Amino acid sequence: MSDAVKSRRLAPYRTLLIAMFLVIIVFGASLAGVCYQAACRRLAAEGLSEEMVRQNSGDLLHTTVVVTTVAIALALAIVSLLVVVTTRPVRTFLASVARVRREESDAGIDLGGVREFEPAAETFVLMAQKRKRSRGQLERQVQQRTTELSAMNKVLASEVVRRMKVQERLEESLSLLEATLEATADGILVTGTTGRIKDFNKRFQDLWRIPDSVLESHSDEEALSWVSSRLRDPAAFLASVREFYDRPDTEDSDVLEFRDGSVIERFSKPQVLGNQVVGRVWSFRDVTDRYLAQRNQAALLRRVTQINEELTHFAYAVSHDLKAPLRGIKLVTEWLCADYGEKLDDEARQQFDLLTARVDRMHNLIDGILQYSRVGRIREKMVTVDLDELIAAVVDAIVPPEHIRIIIEDSLPEVECERTRITQVFQNLLSNAVKFMDKPKGEIRIGCREDGDCWRFHVTDNGPGIEERHFDRIFRIFQTLAPRDEFESTGVGLTLVKKIVEMYGGRVWVESELGHGSTFFFTLSKHHERTVDEKHETCAAGRG
Repeated sequence: MSDAVKSRRLAPYRTLLIAMFLVIIVFGASLAGVCYQAACRRLAAEGLSEEMVRQNSGDLLHTTVVVTTVAIALALAIVSLLVVVTTRPVRTFLASVARVRREESDAGIDLGGVREFEPAAETFVLMAQKRKRSRGQLERQVQQRTTELSAMNKVLASEVVRRMKVQERLEESLSLLEATLEATADGILVTGTTGRIKDFNKRFQDLWRIPDSVLESHSDEEALSWVSSRLRDPAAFLASVREFYDRPDTEDSDVLEFRDGSVIERFSKPQVLGNQVVGRVWSFRDVTDRYLAQRNQAALLRRVTQINEELTHFAYAVSHDLKAPLRGIKLVTEWLCADYGEKLDDEARQQFDLLTARVDRMHNLIDGILQYSRVGRIREKMVTVDLDELIAAVVDAIVPPEHIRIIIEDSLPEVECERTRITQVFQNLLSNAVKFMDKPKGEIRIGCREDGDCWRFHVTDNGPGIEERHFDRIFRIFQTLAPRDEFESTGVGLTLVKKIVEMYGGRVWVESELGHGSTFFFTLSKHHERTVDEKHETCAAGRG
């Protein structure tokens, strides 16, 4: 036990001893004073002189003080001993109670030999045990509550972090939405269910040239009044707006024409929150250039259609007007040969034969030009064509010489196209291969393989071949490599093939080596319903 604790516990006893000491001193002093006065009166009564009285009284006072001091010391010692002896059981009892209270001992309370303390000790022990149980229960409750609070704090901390992240994402989304709203090329307007302006972007204000004062008022009446003043048909626009007020869940779009000639596409969609319509979003897009381009395109298409019709009539007229004198020249030549054949020498007969060949060439040239002009202008119905059957018919029509074989390497596919056009493609390619064959045993091979979304066809021969510098020239109209007097050719066939293939979005090219034959390739899309631009991206992208 520390000195401070002992000092605090002994303080009441020290106070009691000091009080008793003071009482004894006061009593002794009072007794000495009373004895001194009584002695003085007694001596004075016996007739002693005053000096004797003072001397005897002083001796008596001195004796009394000594006696009194001794008595006080003895009394103080006796009292101290009595206090120590008397309070020892109490102090023992209180010390034991203090140890039990501090839970330093489980041996019970020392009664100090005083049985009267037993009820109080038992009561205090019960109270201490109850207090201990209560404190243990309280500590468990505090610990449990502390654990619960710690868990709740963790949950709250996690929730705070989550909400902070959600708030950051919301702020980021709001910032992105605002940036998107301002960056879009369309004018955006957001209104309430009654038409009151809630938000808009700068593009909307610039598109309609609305003053800041009108938009800052958020009044739909002022905004509608300003907008109506710029439209050619404000009544129709106001009627559609009133319909949106009556039916807030509808979506709509139309085209608005301004008085200054501008054209705006208008889109409108309800703003839905949950299952309730809370407003409307308007989108306005300036389509003036596109509108004018479409109108000009429509006019150009009408003009092109008209020109095509005129060209068609012109082609038929030219064909008829050119063929008529050719037929007459050929007929007269045949008559002259029949009537004067015996009178003509070899040179004259050769000249008549040359004239007849020139007439036939001119006739074929006119037919070739007419066919070329029809490609793309006169469209036939798209049908499914079995190329195996078509090639067989083309070969029968060509009637190749016996020394030339035409071989189909594999079964050819069915394609969606115009039968006449695909017939012209194969007929011209095979006719050229047969016409220009210079080998005693000619061989022409036709094949096909898949190439992505396209079919890639090839017509290969073992003929004379073509120099690489002529690869592009042979596909130009009226261009031939062999002398016309040596081979009868109009120079239209390969040009016609190129035009037909490209009309279907394909591509045609040749690979050849002089003296080792040639291979003509062309591609056709598997899906005829695709647009020409889409086909061109795949089938005309390149070889292979």
